[in-house]
Formats: sequence, structure tokens, C-alpha cells
Amino acid sequence: MKHEEWRETVLQERNRRIFAEELDGFVPGRVFDAHVHVFDPGVVPAGESFDCAGHPLASYTLDDLAADLPAVYPGRETGALCFGLPDPRYDFQRNNQYLGDHCDRRRFFALRLADPDEADREAVRRDLASGRFAGIKPYPDYVRTKPLAEVEVDDMLPAWLMEIVNDLGLLVTLHLPRPGRLADPLNRAQVIRLCRRYPRAKIVLAHIGRAYYLRAVVGNLDELKELPNLWYDLAMLNHREVIEYLFRTVPAEKVLYGTDIPLALAPGKSVEINHQYSYVTPVPWKLAICDATHRVRFTSFLYEELRAIRDAAAGAKLSTAAVEAVFHGNVVRLLGGAC
Repeated sequence: MKHEEWRETVLQERNRRIFAEELDGFVPGRVFDAHVHVFDPGVVPAGESFDCAGHPLASYTLDDLAADLPAVYPGRETGALCFGLPDPRYDFQRNNQYLGDHCDRRRFFALRLADPDEADREAVRRDLASGRFAGIKPYPDYVRTKPLAEVEVDDMLPAWLMEIVNDLGLLVTLHLPRPGRLADPLNRAQVIRLCRRYPRAKIVLAHIGRAYYLRAVVGNLDELKELPNLWYDLAMLNHREVIEYLFRTVPAEKVLYGTDIPLALAPGKSVEINHQYSYVTPVPWKLAICDATHRVRFTSFLYEELRAIRDAAAGAKLSTAAVEAVFHGNVVRLLGGAC
């Protein structure tokens, strides 16, 4: 597969047929993606590239996103909540500046990458109070004081940063750390404390707390589901049973559609194997099992996610109004009804 062919959209006839036959009757007329990575040229160090499921990318801009969305959701009104690539090796300031300057706060909204070690805390407050950002995107890799596997939620979100977020009533899209992710009791305890200590902050657990396989989610939402300021996004979830469990456990108004574009546009699928998950892709990728013999014809991770959401919604008997809220209305309320 050539590099320029990595996008799986309705520009390919096979995906056009999948959308028409399987998804057109399910996907609502308005789609807002609450989990998109955007990075302009120069963010990734010179001579390097972002590994997008085995496809090297030097950038993925808002213009790219604006062109891709109608080619993924034909005939739909679309928007997105965007943030940069949270990698300490990348140009953090440039990425934030690009999104803050170019997201129009009508169709595209920005989250600011958040480094707990930023020295000028007043500058962070001014940045977040400027109105250019709807909230922040922390990441375990920005914590440099301990091994990555030992990073805690509290390390990623120090009190000084959360006080700013709480004062301004902003969003936090949280990528849970530690190998156990949602299943880790310390993670859950710190999420509960975070929500209670900062009630005006709007906490979103990315990837349902990174629960990509069923055992990771079962029984682990019970102590979280009543928290009034906690939401869950569905980014890169291809597992119908995980999503259905979420729909059956928490109110549908707490669930946000998200994809992880550009990664989600690449060909592949996430699979569960023996209480673990892996990706399967047609080209080598460090996080995947590669179909080296090309036995499988793939669609995108994104269309596999839509299939899983469709089946989960049917299994959980979600109403049409609830499905529409997951795809658009819930995040609109979080963003203050601006989109």
C-alpha cells in the first residue's frame, strides 16, 4: 500500500459501499468527533515522522481534517475537538499555537497540550483564559520524574493546573496512565478524587479509560458512573461488547463519539485475544499484528468503530435521540452549545 493511499474513506468504492449499506442508516445527520490529533508541519522533528498505523506522516493539518470529514461521513454536518501530538520530543509550543490560532470555535475547537512542568504558570492561565482553548490534554509521557509505567493521574494533573481548569470550567481529556488503565484501582481512586475536588472541571476519560477489551471495563465503571463531571469518549474502540457494556452502565449523555483521527483513518482493526487487545494492520506497525500475507481486505479503524457503536447501541436499546446525543449533542453541551 502506497503512503498516499493510507486514508480509508468513501473515495474508495469499497468504503463507499460499506457506508451506504451498513452505516448510512445509523450515523446521524450531525457528527462531532471529540478526539482528533492535528499537527502542522514542523511539529515533528526534522527527519522524523508520526507513525500512523504504519504510514509515516509529517503533518496532519486542519485543512486535511476539513477535507477528510466529508469523505468519511458523506452528507453529514461535521465538527471536531482537536489537540496536538502529546510527545515530549515534538514541538509543544508550535502545536498549541497552531491549534489556538486556527481553530474557529464554531466547527473546530482546540484543547491545549498540558505539561505539568511548565514554568510560567501565569502564562498557562492567560493562555487558557484567552478563549482559544476549550480545555487541556495531559499525557503520561510529559511526566519526567518517574518511569512511564509508574506515572499517576496526580502527576499528570498537578493542583496548580487543575485550579486553573476548575476556575475556568474547562475540559480535560485524560489518557489514563499505568499498565492497568481503567482496571487500576489507583487510577480510579485518583479520578474520583479529581472529579470531587474540582467540580467545575469536565473530565473526559479517553478511550473509555483505555478499556479496549472486555475484562478491562467490566466492574470498573461502578464507582465512577455517578460522578456528575465525568464523561467517556469512544476513540479507537472497535469492540462492540465494551461499548455496549458502557451504554448499559452509564447514562448515554455521558458518552462522546471520538475516533483518534488521523490514526482512525488508516486501514486496520482492534481485536481482543485472550483478555488482551492488539491491532491488526496490512502494513507493519509497532502496536500491531501485521497481515503480511494480505489475506484480509481492510476498511478503516473508524468504520470498524462505527460498526461496533451501531451494534452496541442496538444491543443496549439506545433510542435514536440517545444515539444523536452521543454523536453530537453531548459534546455540544460540554462546549457550551457553541457548535
